[in-house]
Amino acid sequence: MPTRRTLLKGGAVALAAAGLGSMGAGPASLAATTEWSRLASRLHGRLVRPQDPDYALAKQLNFMAFDTVNPAGIAYCADVADVRTCLSFAHHHGIPAVPRSGGHSYGGYSTTTGLIIDVSQLNGIRIGPQNAVLGPGAQLVDVVDTASANGVALAGGICPTVAMGGYLQGGGIGWQTRALGLGADSLVSAQVVLADGAVVTASEQEQPELFWALRGGGGGNFGIVTRYERRHTTIPRMVNYTLAWPWDSAAQVLDGWQRWLADSAPREIGARCLLGLLDASPGAAPFLLTDGTFIGSPEELTPHLNALAAAIGQTPPYRNVQDLGFRGGMMSWFKCSTSSVAQCHRVGDNPQANLPRSGFTLSRSRLFRDDLPATGVSELLAAFEADRRAGHARMVHVFALGGAAADIGRTATAYVHRDARFSVDWATVVAPDKATAEEQAAARSWIDNGFAVTDRYSAHETYQNYIDPALPDWRQSYYAENYPRLVTAKHAYDPHGFFSFEQGVGA
Repeated sequence: MPTRRTLLKGGAVALAAAGLGSMGAGPASLAATTEWSRLASRLHGRLVRPQDPDYALAKQLNFMAFDTVNPAGIAYCADVADVRTCLSFAHHHGIPAVPRSGGHSYGGYSTTTGLIIDVSQLNGIRIGPQNAVLGPGAQLVDVVDTASANGVALAGGICPTVAMGGYLQGGGIGWQTRALGLGADSLVSAQVVLADGAVVTASEQEQPELFWALRGGGGGNFGIVTRYERRHTTIPRMVNYTLAWPWDSAAQVLDGWQRWLADSAPREIGARCLLGLLDASPGAAPFLLTDGTFIGSPEELTPHLNALAAAIGQTPPYRNVQDLGFRGGMMSWFKCSTSSVAQCHRVGDNPQANLPRSGFTLSRSRLFRDDLPATGVSELLAAFEADRRAGHARMVHVFALGGAAADIGRTATAYVHRDARFSVDWATVVAPDKATAEEQAAARSWIDNGFAVTDRYSAHETYQNYIDPALPDWRQSYYAENYPRLVTAKHAYDPHGFFSFEQGVGA
């Protein structure tokens, strides 16, 4: 691990090389227009300022709730040199700066009134014989498509437009977690630009403490990752499955699904129990599904689905198994089966992109080591049904974990939740035309009540990529016994706390 003196010395050299001053050299205020112009002239990429016609698009995150934040500038970095130049500029002028890859932070922590250092254009994907080299801006849909075309697979998440930058640093769960492990478990190395401008490679052999922290320590804490190297696996045969159940069987299904997961579901199965209301108007009928993926064939999956039905004690009225392969199966989960890869991006990402952004969205979750008891199931269902509101979509996802992710100990990487069996994730979205202050308050009240019920029975931990600004115990929730070691790494690699946000390590 580098010492504080080494980092400071290296930082002075790095910032001088960038040609925009040294750490702490300027006033703690936003720079003058001429200084921003100077920054723009030194970038190989593009700087967008409030007066530019595409500013409204450039400042967007995935969630509309953060459109009220107005950055002083958004720098689309074309290479590592651009990242260093931006850091130098921010240091010199005392401007807050945050990295942004996909912009999916539920807390809005990838925007600022200062400078957004956007690495979305560092989105290259190169597949080698054993490993893949990915830019932090590579989005999941592109990773799935490119890897599949090369006959390999990489464990990925659930949302097509999530980028590797934040996904991997938070650990990275998804449909293949039980079979292939976390996304971070495949990490071989990462190239990182530290706060002082120094560029280091983190791996088991080089900067091992930084490498430990990057695998679950959360994005935006230790530096700006500009390249990942990940091990891939031979592309597996994968089938998707969906079983639908009547709503009046919800308690039975939740209880049986948990027991099936613990007793007989193999790690080749990715599984979820989903409760949903697309519109929570009074009287609207909720839907209830158990769905997921299976690494194998439909014939091999059949006995496992039969075992699920037996555990629940009821044959599902609807049962569908789709043998789509890995790429086709993932495109189905992305709701992009009939779309091109270019179309399966958020509107504005490219001229063909057609996926919408999220409106007013709230999400809260907890992880479980033990089953939710019958009383807890009853309370969860009551909380789900409470306070119906037209124009509010609401979901509860019970998402299976464990398997290969649990083969590694809690302290072996920064991702501590290795012994979690499943997560319970509450989410609500209010349509943009209905998101008045009253409706937002009602949505907050509903999700807080659901979270309180869930928390009573949980392990009191939360997946750090589902970051939750309402968590008062976020240090324990995200990192538990790993937090003190993360703080030590923070002091070593970002001794002045340049990368800082409300729930940032060391905050």
